Amino acid sequence: MGPKRVLLPAVAFLSLLFLAGLWLPEVQLSACVRGGRPCGWLGGRGETAPPERDGKPPLLSSRLPLPRHGTLPPPRAPRCPGQGFQISRLLAAFRGCVTPEGEILLQDYLAGWKELIKLIDALGAAFGLLARETQTKMAILEGHRSGPHAPHYRTLQAMVAFELRRGRVGLRVLPPDQPPSGSRTLLRLHRALKWLELFLGKLGRSGAEEDPSQLCAEAYQAALARYHGWWVRQAAGLAFLALPSRRELYGLVCAEGEKEARAVLLDAVGTISRVYNITQQLYATRGLLELP
Repeated sequence: MGPKRVLLPAVAFLSLLFLAGLWLPEVQLSACVRGGRPCGWLGGRGETAPPERDGKPPLLSSRLPLPRHGTLPPPRAPRCPGQGFQISRLLAAFRGCVTPEGEILLQDYLAGWKELIKLIDALGAAFGLLARETQTKMAILEGHRSGPHAPHYRTLQAMVAFELRRGRVGLRVLPPDQPPSGSRTLLRLHRALKWLELFLGKLGRSGAEEDPSQLCAEAYQAALARYHGWWVRQAAGLAFLALPSRRELYGLVCAEGEKEARAVLLDAVGTISRVYNITQQLYATRGLLELP
C-alpha cells in the first residue's frame, strides 16, 4: 500500500488525535487491524497491555536519569540552512525551560513546542491537522500568559498551583463557565510529548532494518493509545504507514552521516525526557494525570 492510498485514513486519524482522542478518558486497549490481520505492535494479539495498579494505568516515565547542573555541556547540534525545523532551536528551548530550581518556564516550553510543530509538519501532509491542533492548545496557554493573571502563568508549577487554588482545573468535570484550563491544556501536550520522545528514542536506537512506521506505532501505543477509542486506534495503524523513510527522517536533523544523526536524536530525547519527567512528577503529585 503506497502513501497516497493511506493518506485519507491518516488524515482522519490525525484530525481526531487532539479533537477527540486526547480529550477522552482512559479506555481499554484492543487490537488494531492491518491488512485484515491484528497488529501486535499496536496492541493486537500476542501483546498484552501494561499491568494496572489500583484500577489505573501505570505512570509513564523515562528511563533516562535527570541531568545534573554543572555537568559537561552537551554536544553541538547541527544547523539546517533553509529548513524550517531546527533541532538546535528545539534543544535550546527545552534546555532553557528548566530553571536551576527545577521549575518549567512556560515561555521556553512553548518555544520548544513551536519547533516540534515544525517537525510534525515535516513528517508529511497527514500530520498537518495534528500540528494545527497543537497550535490551538499553545494559543490557549499563550493567552493565559498574556492575560490578567499572567504572573501566575510564568512557570508550570505556578500555573498548576493557581488554577487548583481558584478551582479552574475541575478534577471531575470540565469547568463550564471559565476559560480553558491551562493545566488541562498542557496535560494534552504533555502526553503528546511522550509520544514524540519515545518515537525519536526508538529511531535513534533501532537498526536500519526496523521500520519507522512500526516504531512510531509502538511509541503511540505506549503513550497515547489508552486515551483513544477502538476505531481511532485502527486508523492510527494506517496513519503511521505514511511516515517518511528512515533516511528522510535522519535528514531532518541535518547531521553528517547516520552515526551523528543517531547521536543528535538521542541528545534530543534526553533533553525532552528531563522536561517530561519534571512535568510528570508535578501532575502525579497533584493527582492530575487522569484529568477528563
